[in-house]
Amino acid sequence: MAGKEISVLVSVLNWNSAKVTLKCVASLLAKPSVEGISVNIVVIDNGSASDDWALLSKSLSAQPVRLLRQETNLGFAGGHNIAMRMAMAEDADFIWLVNSDAIVEPDCLDKLLELMAARPMCGAASPVTVALDDKDKVDFCGAYHDWKRLESARVSSIEDARRLEREQPEAMWVSGTVVLYRIAALRQIGVLDEEMFAYYEDDDIGARLSQAGWLSLMAFNARASHFRYQSDEHDRPPYFFYLMTRNAILFWTKNTPAAYRRRLKLRLLDRSLFQANILMSKSQPERARACMLGLIDGMRGKGGPPRLERRVPPYLELLRRLLLLQHARHLLSK
Repeated sequence: MAGKEISVLVSVLNWNSAKVTLKCVASLLAKPSVEGISVNIVVIDNGSASDDWALLSKSLSAQPVRLLRQETNLGFAGGHNIAMRMAMAEDADFIWLVNSDAIVEPDCLDKLLELMAARPMCGAASPVTVALDDKDKVDFCGAYHDWKRLESARVSSIEDARRLEREQPEAMWVSGTVVLYRIAALRQIGVLDEEMFAYYEDDDIGARLSQAGWLSLMAFNARASHFRYQSDEHDRPPYFFYLMTRNAILFWTKNTPAAYRRRLKLRLLDRSLFQANILMSKSQPERARACMLGLIDGMRGKGGPPRLERRVPPYLELLRRLLLLQHARHLLSK
């Protein structure tokens, strides 16, 4: 990559997971230096407990990384936005968001940059991510927004992803797990939506990139590994269901094109209560409650951190029970 030196800022968030974060940072530091590419790493602690912060700060004190401490958890969006704004202020060319539970291959960034150089209108690029516990299992290889069905669909195979990129590149978006953003694109469309706090913020920025004429593409020759939960219903904490429900409503309400907005709120209401009924059918009442609280805040347009210390209004619980009759025939397949 001849000519001007390419500048990349790498952003890693830590939240009470210092041991995992340190493995991620080690994989980033294992990247060989490449002439013409300047890489700087910033690790942002997102309000972790004091013992976790102590381990992180002590372990990174002698490493060539910048370490920032936030006293409160700003979420995925708020945390990474610190680094995004830093990259803009420092006139970096790219910012690379890397999940703390991801491990990148040594040449991953180089291959992402090669794709960016070959496709000037590529605003976001992702490697293929595989499961950390099974490198043969593809975890992410591309996704698209199906506005008609209100689905944020992930492609099941690299072959399908290649076809979709050829046929519908404007519909593609890439996960925020390990994603390289072009700063020129971010200056045009803005940073992550902090109202979403966590989850769906990558859908949202992908939709905004597409609306502005930028592409989100896969670097199919680049690889990273990522931790995955075996079961959302049993392994994910209640706040996950709150955020996923609320942010889905915020996302589709904000971004769905006019042609597909008919009965939008009713469809989102039914979908959210269907998810709550799935959780109740699997003996997960706390997760179902979090889902319904997310529904309330999503319909009211309220973003920010999760708000779970409340009761579900009786009218919403009654509506969930009434819809159970309609949902029952679909629950067996879930």
